[in-house]
Amino acid sequence: MDIPLATPLLLALLLCSLSFVHGAMDSCYDDDEGVPSRCMPKFENAAFNRTIIASNVCGSPPEDYCMQTSSTRSCHHCSVSDMGLSHNASLLTDFHTDEEPTWWQSQSMFYRVQHPNSVNLTLRLGKAFEITYVRLKFYTSRPESFAIYKRTNQDGPWVPYQYYSASCSKTYGKNAKGYIRPGDDERMALCTDEFSDISPLTGGNVAFSTLEGRPSAYNFDQSAVLQEWVTATDLLISLDRLNTFGDEFFKDAKVLRSYFYAISDFSVGARCKCNGHGSECVLDEQGALVCDCQHHTAGVDCQKCHPFYQDRPWARATGDSANQCMKCNCSGRADACVFDAEQYRSTGSGGRCVDCRDHTDGPHCERCKENHYRRSPQDLCRPCDCNTIGSVSLQCGAEGMCTCRPSVTGEKCDTCQPGFHSLSPGGCRSCDCETRGSVGICSTLDGGCHCKDSVEGQACDRWCKPGSFNLQENNPAGCTSCFCFGHSLACRSSNDHAAVNITSDFLEGIQPIMIILKVLTSKFLGNHLLSYGQLLSLTFTAEAQCLLPHSVTVLLEGSGITLSADLSPQPGLVHQPGLAPQHTFTLSINDLQTLSPDTSQLSGVTLASAAHSSSPVTSSTPPAPWVEVCTCPPGFGGQFCELCAPGYTREVPNRGPLSPCVPCTCHQHGPCHPETGVCKCADFTTGPTCERCLDGYYGNALIGTTNDCQTCPCPDRTSCAQIMEIGDVVCTNCPSGQRGTRCELCEDGFHGDPLGRSGLVRQCERCDCNGNVDPNALGVCDHMTGRCFKCLGHTEGDHCQRCRRGYYGDAMDRTMAGKCKPCDCSPAGTSGLLEDCDPQTGSCQCLSHVTGRDCGQCSVGFFNLQPGVGCERCNCNPIGSSSAGCHPITGQCVCQPGLEGRLCSTCRMGFFGFSSRGCRACNCDPMGSRSMQCHTNGTCPCRQGFVGYKCDQCELNYFHNRATHQCEECPICYGLVKEEVRVCACLRKAVSLSIFFSVSVYLLFCQNPYPLVLSVHMLILAEVVCVFFSSKQFVYLGKTAVISTALAIQRKPGSGLLRAHKMTLLYLPVSFSHLFLSTMQSLFLTSLHLSLSYLTSFFSFLHTFLPWGEILLLQYVPFVHVRFKNNNCKIPYCVVCGVIVALTVI
Repeated sequence: MDIPLATPLLLALLLCSLSFVHGAMDSCYDDDEGVPSRCMPKFENAAFNRTIIASNVCGSPPEDYCMQTSSTRSCHHCSVSDMGLSHNASLLTDFHTDEEPTWWQSQSMFYRVQHPNSVNLTLRLGKAFEITYVRLKFYTSRPESFAIYKRTNQDGPWVPYQYYSASCSKTYGKNAKGYIRPGDDERMALCTDEFSDISPLTGGNVAFSTLEGRPSAYNFDQSAVLQEWVTATDLLISLDRLNTFGDEFFKDAKVLRSYFYAISDFSVGARCKCNGHGSECVLDEQGALVCDCQHHTAGVDCQKCHPFYQDRPWARATGDSANQCMKCNCSGRADACVFDAEQYRSTGSGGRCVDCRDHTDGPHCERCKENHYRRSPQDLCRPCDCNTIGSVSLQCGAEGMCTCRPSVTGEKCDTCQPGFHSLSPGGCRSCDCETRGSVGICSTLDGGCHCKDSVEGQACDRWCKPGSFNLQENNPAGCTSCFCFGHSLACRSSNDHAAVNITSDFLEGIQPIMIILKVLTSKFLGNHLLSYGQLLSLTFTAEAQCLLPHSVTVLLEGSGITLSADLSPQPGLVHQPGLAPQHTFTLSINDLQTLSPDTSQLSGVTLASAAHSSSPVTSSTPPAPWVEVCTCPPGFGGQFCELCAPGYTREVPNRGPLSPCVPCTCHQHGPCHPETGVCKCADFTTGPTCERCLDGYYGNALIGTTNDCQTCPCPDRTSCAQIMEIGDVVCTNCPSGQRGTRCELCEDGFHGDPLGRSGLVRQCERCDCNGNVDPNALGVCDHMTGRCFKCLGHTEGDHCQRCRRGYYGDAMDRTMAGKCKPCDCSPAGTSGLLEDCDPQTGSCQCLSHVTGRDCGQCSVGFFNLQPGVGCERCNCNPIGSSSAGCHPITGQCVCQPGLEGRLCSTCRMGFFGFSSRGCRACNCDPMGSRSMQCHTNGTCPCRQGFVGYKCDQCELNYFHNRATHQCEECPICYGLVKEEVRVCACLRKAVSLSIFFSVSVYLLFCQNPYPLVLSVHMLILAEVVCVFFSSKQFVYLGKTAVISTALAIQRKPGSGLLRAHKMTLLYLPVSFSHLFLSTMQSLFLTSLHLSLSYLTSFFSFLHTFLPWGEILLLQYVPFVHVRFKNNNCKIPYCVVCGVIVALTVI
C-alpha cells in the first residue's frame, strides 16, 4: 500500500461503505449489564502483506522495458534474479511511499502480452471477508479493459464483481452503465468506461465500492442478497487489454517494450466476516484464519449455533439485536439437541433434545418414555418390563403393576398360576402329568412335569428311561434300574414270573432278650435275583411292659461283601415300618449267605420274590414285574447276563458274574473255560492262549486255522522259525559249525558241505589262515573251499601263508616280529617298482651309484640322489680338495686351507695362489687398499695416492698424513709437468689406435674406399676438437662429463655380408642425421669454422650407411649435457668430445 490514500472519490466510497457497519465493536457484550450485542472485527486492508499470485511477471527471462512520459521514453532492465531489478507480485501489497514506489510489472507487449492474452492477479484471503472496496493504483497507464472477480468459497466458481473497459460491449458483452434500478438483481456486475483512458500515463487510481449503486445498501442488515454480495474468500483481477497510442502496429521493439501492466498498490478494504458474533479473527491449531465466536455461535464465520444452543434458529446479529443462540431446555437429562422448525413455530422453543437419559422422552426430556413409569416427578423413570405375552398392555401403572391375561400372575405378568403352564398370548394351559411317573405339579414355563428320577417325557408318560424298567407309582424313582450284573442297560419286565412271598415266623415263643444274634433259615439265603428291588419285612414283638430295643441293625453277608441297615424305631410302643436304603441290598442279593438281625425280639420275616410260571399270569397269580429280562451285549448270556457266551470267558478269572466277559484268546485252536479262560490247545499249538507252535513246528499260530503249525524242515527235527515278512523257514538250533536257513552252510570261519549239495558230504571244519585273520571278523574264508579272504599282517594266499607284494618276512611266523614288514624302498633311489623287493631280505633294486637296503643312500664319491637318475659324481678338484668324497646332499667337497666353492676350485676372499697346499693370504694393507682381495699375482688394488705390492706406500708427489692416515697429494706445482706428459701420450696413443681401427674396418667390411675417407675425416675432426679443448675449459669438461661411445654391426638383407662401424655420435631414438646436424651447428657458432665438406661428407655417411641393414649389435653409453662457456646452447657432451674420449680409451 502507499501513503497517503489520495483521491476524494475513494474517501467518498469509504464513507458510503461504512454506513452499513456502524463502526467496529470491541466487545460482544454490554460492559455494564453483560447484555449480548452485535460485534465486528476491525476494518482493515485485507490485502496488506498478503501473497498475490501473478500469472505473468517480467524478468524471466531478463528483459528491457521503456517508461512512457509525455515527451520521452526512459528504458530500464527487469530481472527476477536481481532483487534490485525485480518487480514480483509481493510488491503489490508491501509498504511504500509515493516518493519511493514499488510495483509489480508484467512482461511487455514484446512478449505478446495483449488481448486476447490476459494477465491474472489472484488474492486468497484464507476465509470469508465482507468487502467494502477494492482499490488499484497503476504505475503505468490504466488498462483499456480489466475486470474484478470474486468467489465465496475456495473451490467455488469465479463471480464477476465489476468490469472496466472503454469497449464494454465488445470486450465483456455488457452495456456501460453505472447503477442498478430497484427491482433488478443487485448481484449483477456492472461495466464502466470511466477509468479506461490512457491518461494519466502513471499513478492512475481505480476504486471499486461493492455497495455503490445498490438500492438496498441503506437497508443492509435486512438484505441477505447484499450480505452475500459483499462476501468473498478470493479476489481475481483480470487484466485483459493494454491502453496504447496505436504505434504498436509497426512492431517496433522499443515501442512494444513500452506497453505493459504495472501496479504499485493493491488494497482491499474489508472486515473478517463473523456475522456480528465475533470481534476478532484468530489462527486455529492448523494455522487457518477463523472467527473467535461469541453468543454461543460456532464455525469459521460464526455461521451456526453451538450443538446445545439450538432453541431458536441461528441469525446474523443486527444493530437492533445480537440474535445470540439460546440454550436448549433438556431438564438436565440430555447433552445434545437439534433445532426443530415446526416445534419452534408451534411453541416458540425449537430445541428438541436428543438421546435423553434416565428413560425420559419428549422435546425437553420432560416425561418417561413409553412403557416406563415413576412414582413421583423427582424419581427416575424405570422400565415397566411387562411380559409381552402375559400382559394385556406393555404400559404399567404408576406403581409399576402390569395388567395380566387370564391364568397369568406376577407383577410383570410373567408367570402362570399354579396348575398351569406354557405362557402364551392366549394365557396358560393346565398341567397334564402321568401320576405314576411324576411328583408334584408341572413347570409353569413349559408344562414339563417333574418326573421321577428314572422316568422321562413331557408328561412323564414315556415310561422308563433307558437303563430302567417296571414303572410303579409307589417307587420313589418311578422305575427300577436294570441290574443285569452291570453288563447291560437294556431290560424289560418278565412276563412269565408270578409274585410269591418267602415267609418265616418265630411264634414258638418269645426268645429271651439275652439272645443277640439270630441267623435266618436257609430259604432266605442263596441267589435272590427274583427279589431284586423288593421289600424285606422284619416283624418285632415285645411284651406290654417291655419296650423295643433302641437300636436294631440287620447285616447281610455274601460274595465277600457285608452290608448293614439301621432299622432303629422311634421312641414309643407303636412304630411305623420304615424302608432301609434300597441300594444296601442290591449288590449282594445274588449270593446271600447270612441274614442276621441283632435282636432277639424278631417274630417274623417276609421277602417278596417270584416264581417262574409256565401258564399265563392271572389275577389269582399276580405278576412279578420287578423280575427283569436283560438284553445282553455280545459275549454274555442268561436272563440276567450272568453267564459268558460260548467262546467268551471272564476278564478276571473266577470273579463271578459281575466280571465282564471277553472273547477267548485261544486263536481258534481250542475252547476255553468260561470262568477261568484256560485254553485247551490243538493243531500243534501251545501257550496260555495257543499263541505259538510246539517245538519242532513252525508257523503263525495267531492266524486261527488248523494248518497254522507245520513240521520244521531241519536236521533231527530241531526247532525253527518262520520269517513272516517273506515266509521263509529258518532253523534256529543248527549243529555246531553249521548255519543257514536249513543248516546247509558252514558257519563263518568254517568250511565244508554238510548236506553234500556240491558233491560228497563234508562236515564243517575251521578254516586254516595261519593266524593272519581277525577271529571276530565275518567272511574271513570261503565256506566251501576254506580259502582265506581277509588276510591281515600284509599277508596273502589261500591260507595267508606269504607276504604281499611290497612286504618281506615270514608270513607263517606266529610272532609279530617275524611277520611281514613293508619294503619301504626309497622313491628316489629305486630303479624298479617300489613294491619290488626281495620277499625274504627286503633288498630293493637300486639305481647306479645308489646303495643301502632301501636304496636311500649315494655311494662314496657321489651325491644329490635324484629319482630315476641316481647320484651324480662329486667331481671334487683333485688339487683343491682333501678327499674324493663330498656331502651326500649338497655335494660340498672337503677343501684345502684358503679354498672355497663346492668343488674347492676357488681361493677364498682375501687369498690367492691356488695350489695343492691351498691358497695364500693377500694381506693387503687396509688403509691403502680399495679391497682386501688382491690380484692373481698377489698385488693389491690401491687407493688414490697409495702404491706398493700391498698398497702400503705413498705414490710419487703424495705424502703420508699421520692425522688422517691417508696419502695426500703434494701442492699442484709438483703435478703440472706430469700432467702435460700424460695428455700428450694419451693423444698419440689415441690417434694411432683410431687409424688402426679405421683401416681394419675398411679391410674387413667395406667394398669401396669411401668409409676409409670418412674415418680420416673423423680423425681430423678429433684433432681439431682436441686442440680447441687444450685449454682450461677442456680440463673443466673432462672432470664432469660421462664417457660415451657406441659400436654398431649390421647385416645386409638377403646376404651374409656384415658391416661394422664405431660411432661416438649416437642418441636413440632421435635420427642420427638430425642430431649430428644440430650439434655441428652449435660447433659452428662457437667459431670453430670447420670445413663444410667435412660436415657434408659425414652427413651423407649417416644417411647412406646406417639404413643399409638391420642392426645386429648395438653397444653404447648414455651422455650428459654441458654448456659452452662462450654461449648458452645445450649440446650433448658425447658429440663434442666423444671422439676424443673414445680414441683415448681405445
